[in-house]
Amino acid sequence: MTISYAGEVPNGSSFGCFWRILCKWRGSVYKLVWRELLAYLTLYYTINFIYRFALNEHQQRIFERVRQYFGAQSESIPMSFVLGFYVSLVVKRWWEQYKLLPWPDTLALFISAGIPGADETGRLMRRNIVRYAILAYVITLQRVSLRVKRRFPSWQHVVDSGLMLESERKVFEKMDGKSPMSKYWMPLVWATNIINRARKEGLITSDHIVQTLLVELSDIRRRLGALIGYDTVCVPLVYTQVVTLSLYTYFVAALMGRQLVPPAPGSTSKYEPDVYFPLFTALQFCFYVGWLKVAEVLINPFGEDDDDIELNWLIDRHIKAAYMIVDEMHEEHPELLKDQYWEEVVPKDLPYTVASEHYRRHEPSCSADHYKVKTEDAVYANVQAPRKSHDETYADYESVDTPLVERRKNWFQRQISRMGSVRSASTAYSSGGFFGRNRLNSVVYSSPEAGQPISPPNSHHKMSLYERLVGRKSGRGQHRQNSKHGQKSNGSVVPTPTRNRPRIPTPESKEVAERDGRLAMGMQSMGVFMAQQGYQSEVPVLGAIVLSPIEETDGGSVNTTLHAGQPGTTALAQAVLAPALAQGGSLSLPGGMVSPVTLPVSQITLLRSSAPSSPRSQAARATVTELSDRDSEASGPGTPPERTRASSYKRGEVYV
Repeated sequence: MTISYAGEVPNGSSFGCFWRILCKWRGSVYKLVWRELLAYLTLYYTINFIYRFALNEHQQRIFERVRQYFGAQSESIPMSFVLGFYVSLVVKRWWEQYKLLPWPDTLALFISAGIPGADETGRLMRRNIVRYAILAYVITLQRVSLRVKRRFPSWQHVVDSGLMLESERKVFEKMDGKSPMSKYWMPLVWATNIINRARKEGLITSDHIVQTLLVELSDIRRRLGALIGYDTVCVPLVYTQVVTLSLYTYFVAALMGRQLVPPAPGSTSKYEPDVYFPLFTALQFCFYVGWLKVAEVLINPFGEDDDDIELNWLIDRHIKAAYMIVDEMHEEHPELLKDQYWEEVVPKDLPYTVASEHYRRHEPSCSADHYKVKTEDAVYANVQAPRKSHDETYADYESVDTPLVERRKNWFQRQISRMGSVRSASTAYSSGGFFGRNRLNSVVYSSPEAGQPISPPNSHHKMSLYERLVGRKSGRGQHRQNSKHGQKSNGSVVPTPTRNRPRIPTPESKEVAERDGRLAMGMQSMGVFMAQQGYQSEVPVLGAIVLSPIEETDGGSVNTTLHAGQPGTTALAQAVLAPALAQGGSLSLPGGMVSPVTLPVSQITLLRSSAPSSPRSQAARATVTELSDRDSEASGPGTPPERTRASSYKRGEVYV
């Protein structure tokens, strides 16, 4: 199995960290190259002895010239380049093949959760599915690994191990007679059929679970097929031959070019000491040959080398783990108890031992955390200055019962509102919109539904950027508008509840704002009218009935038209006013101050006032008036002419 030495080098900053692993023999470079090095040194000393004791002086001069030629030409072979690319390719293939080895743990977990129940049928299905997955694993490794082949040389040995039944062996032998191809996928087909049967019989309650199990089985099949592909399609033979020939050619030339000979008499070359052991040649041989040996060992990771993967141990482990998950631990778990951080919810400080105290660290800071942006650089470069124009008047709505609010927005505010008006699903989840999760011990998630006391809302609520730009401005503008209208209507303000939540803009928001503006103008005109007629001190305004824009009818039928002093008009006012107001006194509509208005009752919106009734009022009187579009447009001189809509719509109001 692969030699593991990571535990012996835990601290790379210590002096001589790798020295202790240099003395290991199993899987070491010494064990790989000592035979080749011994043979190389034998040849080296044989040639050296021939030069010193078997050749005459003339022959020694010829040998020296040959030695010089080989020494100069051997350096032209790019050994580092050739070996570097080849070894990197082999190491990459070795690691990829290890990652392709499937582990049945995930499949066993899915099966344990997807096929519940303690009955015998469910247990048989769970155990057979994982057994078939491991059987496909063994059949594949039986073809690519010499170690597994020696353990399972035939189908009978697989049957003896318990991974295959006798009836299944006969099926394999019968299929082998039809086609000699590898049938590692047959157990996976059986497992797929068992999953489909469990779905039909109702043991699996969802098609999504079936899909999850089939996807996991198909992933195991893909991995096993890729292992067979890596075994049958190797690194091109020519590449391996080029690297091997280059290495051995280089050191054959070094046998002659690296010979240490004494200098010739009268030689003018630089002095070279006559040593008897080629130290650096031996080191170079160990490095280059050891580099090639790395590729030779890793090119087949399922062989019998010291660094090859121990597949037999993996088979034993997978069988035990899979059966334990789907059978021994199926639907079993420890008792549900509160953890030690139950009351604290989130632990503030986790314990450290004395030996690990110096490993305590805070959250690491990123590269831009401490960067400060200058104030002049934080100004928007692509946003124009705000321009106040009547064309930028918008009106948004939040729900059908929320009154319209007039707003004046510049370009930047509209962009902010469009980005922040739609609340995402995650916001709804965090606010408890989808799931009512009671956090009894949490201050952050406490709610009235959980039975926790809630502190009254703080008037100094910190508003978000959107609320500051849009919500607060709209609220203040509406408050000023209501105050202005109330002062001209006997000091009683018509309440217009607003919300600071983001509102969704509508395509016809300009049109709605225009109509709402005409309504506000009409309310103001009605207040002035009542003040001129002397109703400021006599008739208190108890409420306002705001009638939506209505269309005139061509005929003058009394069935569709309200006339002052008629019983229908009084009945309509009593129907739409609060019962308390109707019981406080009789309602009478003075004549002579109203014009006939078409009032479809289905388009009436009621706004109730919270102002207390005046004690001076003995009887409540209703006043109906008519506001036409021409009057409303005339009261607003700042309205652009292109926004004037020539229609036959009118707005009616009833003051009580």
